[in-house]
Amino acid sequence: MPLLDRRGRVSFAVPVLVAAGLTLTFGAFFQMRAANREAERSQHERQFAQFHDALTERIGSHALLLRTLRSAFSDPRPATRDGFSAAVRPIMPLYPGLWSVAWVSRVPAAEVPALEAAMRAAGRRDFAVRDAGETGDGVPGTAPPASQGDLFVNTLMEPERGGAFGQGINILSLPNRAEVLARACASGDLTATEALPPRPRGEAGRSIGLYLPVYRYPVDEMDGADRCAEVAGYVSSVFGIARLLEEAGNRVDGLHGAVYLLDGPAGAGGRVLASRDLAVPSANQEGVPFGELRKDGEAVLERDLVIGGRRWTLVLAIPPEPRLAPMDYPAWIVVAMGLLLTGALAGYTRREAQAKRFLVTEARARAAMARALRESEERFRMALRHSRVAVFSLDRNLRYMWMYNPQTGRAAETFIGRTNTDIHAPDDAARLDAVKRSVLDTGTGSRQEVRVGAAPGKEQVFDLIVEPLRDDAGVVSGVICAAIDISDGVRIREALAEAHAEAERANRAKSRFLAAASHDLRQPFQAMSLFHHILSARLSDAKQLEVAGKLGEAIAAGNTLLNTLLDTSALEAGNVKPRPTVFPFQDIADRLNREFAEQASGKGMVLRMVPTSAYVLSDPVLLERMVRNLLVNALRYAETGTILLGCRRRDGHALVEVWDTGPGIPADQLKLIFDDFYRCGTDQRDSGRGLGLGLSIVRRTAQILGHQVDVRSRVGKGTVFSISVVMVGDRHNPLPEEPTTSVASA
Repeated sequence: MPLLDRRGRVSFAVPVLVAAGLTLTFGAFFQMRAANREAERSQHERQFAQFHDALTERIGSHALLLRTLRSAFSDPRPATRDGFSAAVRPIMPLYPGLWSVAWVSRVPAAEVPALEAAMRAAGRRDFAVRDAGETGDGVPGTAPPASQGDLFVNTLMEPERGGAFGQGINILSLPNRAEVLARACASGDLTATEALPPRPRGEAGRSIGLYLPVYRYPVDEMDGADRCAEVAGYVSSVFGIARLLEEAGNRVDGLHGAVYLLDGPAGAGGRVLASRDLAVPSANQEGVPFGELRKDGEAVLERDLVIGGRRWTLVLAIPPEPRLAPMDYPAWIVVAMGLLLTGALAGYTRREAQAKRFLVTEARARAAMARALRESEERFRMALRHSRVAVFSLDRNLRYMWMYNPQTGRAAETFIGRTNTDIHAPDDAARLDAVKRSVLDTGTGSRQEVRVGAAPGKEQVFDLIVEPLRDDAGVVSGVICAAIDISDGVRIREALAEAHAEAERANRAKSRFLAAASHDLRQPFQAMSLFHHILSARLSDAKQLEVAGKLGEAIAAGNTLLNTLLDTSALEAGNVKPRPTVFPFQDIADRLNREFAEQASGKGMVLRMVPTSAYVLSDPVLLERMVRNLLVNALRYAETGTILLGCRRRDGHALVEVWDTGPGIPADQLKLIFDDFYRCGTDQRDSGRGLGLGLSIVRRTAQILGHQVDVRSRVGKGTVFSISVVMVGDRHNPLPEEPTTSVASA
């Protein structure tokens, strides 16, 4: 039904509001969606750039290795086998993708017998200069123009290998090596081979060889041909491409998609040399044109990768995003919220328009009333129209004299001249009259929360404000009241209270369950510890013993965490009953000193125990557990310095104290450290420092025993925890008079 304005004309406010709301909603949706997609693509580009930089850095590290070795071979003295091994072996573990490092020496053909004799005399009896074709691998190549008649032989290699790529091989007999060595000696810089097929010794994937020339004399002023004449040899390395991609990928978090290294541009039929794709094994993709692997809708990012003068293409293939991607959830939420808001505003506008039309009709019906009264009533109605307040007044007999209640459909005239007994149930009327009668008798206003049964099975709650109404002489002639309907708020409050009570009951039930099931929960850890001990006794291999040791540490850590949780649950469930007795505290101190002295020494700390003669009244088991938790806490967080355990008298009590010289606790966290799962100054995900329940157990145990636990600390100086225990005497005096021990000076 179309809306009419006050002049009776059709109003288009609601359609215009709906159209504007839908336009803004879907405009915001498409804008947010485009922004999210652009942000996602930018993130892919950043991650791909990081991957490219990481890969370039890894390749650069291989080049740096060869440049470092070149400086060693520039020495006029010939390199020895031991010197080469000593220089290369320590650094090879730093390059997981590095297959081999070799020294390729330039040897005139006439000096080959002398080289073979020298190598055999040095301990390599099977050393022989040969072409790769003699072993069935490779095709003999041609020497560079400046090196006719000379051979380039692998004389030193780490690790030592045989076969076509091993020691004694003439590098010129390998495919394309003559062209690679010629470019390297002419440029004086690092030169790379084409991607090599898998090695015959079983290394997975393709590899790249790098060659760096070493000259006999400085060649900065020479041209290419003259430079090649002065080459003494080459330092070379071979590294796996796939492993290099894996190393670069491990340094980039969240890389989405598959990375391919191609021998040419992706759009020009480049073939896959290596790939890093978890969905498809890399071995099945080598040599396949990238166009055959690309999927429909897949985005592709390309970057050139230059290695030793050769150019490859690095490609990131990003799978297409689904229509309802997680990145679009905020945009869809905006759509939902926009539609809801548009509907709510349209409904509100329509309701407001109808309300205004009703008010206009009512105003016309009352046009004959006195102007002053009309203005007064309009101001009053405007103030109360949208509130949940009913205003009324009663005389001394508690009869309604005036009523304004806009929240109900009941006319005010039905209240005038009647009492609460005529309107409400007897119990409700008695409660209402009691509040108002008190104000009539005392002349002092009152405010209370009252409940009234509006209908069978339905109850309303009002915030009732009653003030005295006085005549001209100041005598109380009645009361004026305001009743605010707070039924919804009270129901919400009661529901929240019930939900809180239910949560408390569930928590107590959980604690009782854990406390009751503690034996069943601990038994598997005990069994695992037994089996671990049996297994360790039967192992002899060092690596297996190391794994078994780590397994034992994991079992011990899990058992400790489980015991802490079960102890906390037992304290919460009330299953721990203290058994106080009189005993010397020194017994506890001696046991804890023996238990923790070695642990403190293992961490480079010192544990000191000050002897005491105090006799205390407490549960020895629970008190020892409290002090043990404080010592564990000190060992865990202090890390260095000294820990002191002592007991001294104060005001008829024994003050058990644990001092440490650790980092201290900030003042704003002193009250928080006893909360469950709170770990001061620690990454909350670091399980190596416990669950944060040690001090919580100390607090709960102290409550059970009736002891007081205090802490004081200075940041950078240390922390002192103290437990106040009832002291009944010592070994020398029946009652404590003088301090038995002082740790303040420590």
